[in-house]
Amino acid sequence: MTLNKAKGRMFKSVGWTWNPTGGCDHDCKYCYARKLTKGWGQSFKPNFREHFLKDKMPNDGSWIFVGSMGDLFCPGMKDEWILKVLWRIHEEKGNNKFLLQTKNPHSFLAFYIELEDMKNKLILGTTIETTYDTPWSKAPSTRERKKWLALMKEGGFKTFLSLEPLADFNSVTMQKWVCEIEPEAIEIGLENYTNYLPKPPEQKIIKLIEYLDETGFEYLLKENLSSLCAELRRPEQ
Repeated sequence: MTLNKAKGRMFKSVGWTWNPTGGCDHDCKYCYARKLTKGWGQSFKPNFREHFLKDKMPNDGSWIFVGSMGDLFCPGMKDEWILKVLWRIHEEKGNNKFLLQTKNPHSFLAFYIELEDMKNKLILGTTIETTYDTPWSKAPSTRERKKWLALMKEGGFKTFLSLEPLADFNSVTMQKWVCEIEPEAIEIGLENYTNYLPKPPEQKIIKLIEYLDETGFEYLLKENLSSLCAELRRPEQ
């Protein structure tokens, strides 16, 4: 079985990870998956593992994170691979949701018909590290990511937002973006293994969390924000 039970760092709704595709060409400097893959002596180029499509899916109502070791919708991923993964999800009869997380949500439009046909099975997500420029990555700008994911939300899709690794950001803009995306859940964490991003001041993070509390968005603070968890009396993962 090539599904994996999600580890403690995952958002609590994510029960499993499933990687019928792997790799990514966004070349984010902080990418843990890329470093881990190289540690295994493997390339991080986009790739397809067709035999994973035969996996038996759970039926426990949790989210299955598709492509946790890469980006299913990055430019180097072939359309035929994406379509095969989406068709496998379409065929699934269980009660799980499938989380499709990408830094290139504009590509959702290229597969809109397929996604629309199984909207009730999907959570569409993106990562937003900052409201400013992202010189540490070849991925589309965070402004573009927000724009296209918000558009999918307007189309009736459920969304997810990863603010990890969180860099410095404009508080007003970030609050506006969260409101436009209206995610089912948000995870917030700092850079873990590298030091490429300008770290946000704690007061900005606190202000963001207070906004989420006031507006009722569900969120999770990752373990590297444990000091803030204690200060705000919030449970940490």
